Amino acid sequence: MENIEIKVNNDQPNRFFERFHVGHFPQAQFSVVNLGEIGLPEADRLLSRLTQIRASDLIPDLLLLLAHYPALAVGARKMNEMDLLKPLQFFQQQGIELYQSMRGGGLTYHWPGQLVVYPVLKLTKPEQNLSNFMFRLEEVALRTLKDLGVLAQRKRDQIAQIGLWVGEDKIASMGTYISNWITSYGFALNLSGDYRPATFIRPCGLDVQFRTVADITGTQPDRKMVEQRVVYHFGRIFNRQLVPSISIENDLQPTRKNLSSLK
Repeated sequence: MENIEIKVNNDQPNRFFERFHVGHFPQAQFSVVNLGEIGLPEADRLLSRLTQIRASDLIPDLLLLLAHYPALAVGARKMNEMDLLKPLQFFQQQGIELYQSMRGGGLTYHWPGQLVVYPVLKLTKPEQNLSNFMFRLEEVALRTLKDLGVLAQRKRDQIAQIGLWVGEDKIASMGTYISNWITSYGFALNLSGDYRPATFIRPCGLDVQFRTVADITGTQPDRKMVEQRVVYHFGRIFNRQLVPSISIENDLQPTRKNLSSLK
């Protein structure tokens, strides 16, 4: 594996991290699991189970590829009720619930037109740095978007701006959870689809709008191709070798961990 160095442009200083060497870390293996569309509560339960199994070394590192049904999600950062620009009932009437998640970050909107990427990794000793991990994860999304003809960028004016941007619009959302150096959650790429409900929230407390690859390129991205590019860049940036996919029996019963009481 070649040594790759990435430096942050001095015009856009990164407050967390400046460079990394992919070849610095020992190579491990990872397997890809494509879950299709899955609800947020089911994904939470599945991630909880998989991180426990990964900690026991019964499975390799995993890269989960999925999409969520339309839903609002708030992470560990406390949500300001002002971040909902419409009453919660407005969303619920459209079948959109609000869920609490263990990931980092604030309020966001999920819809099936996103590609959601959740790495379940057991970070090696040299990898055990949160800023390093987040930078690498962003880089996977950044390079994938570039392959699609979209030049996104990082912003670091404030912590809420973690993610990727095209101008002032958000095209990728980031949010992770790490326990005992086992990672879960990850990022969501806005590929296409109807995200109008997102115009009635303040994502992560910011007055910004979402944007999709289809908005920018004028064409519908090939989801399978996007998934392949994510897998490719993930393997290179995290210095992991792809092994045959494992089978996960997703027999989890729905648990609606919502915040319906929020008015």
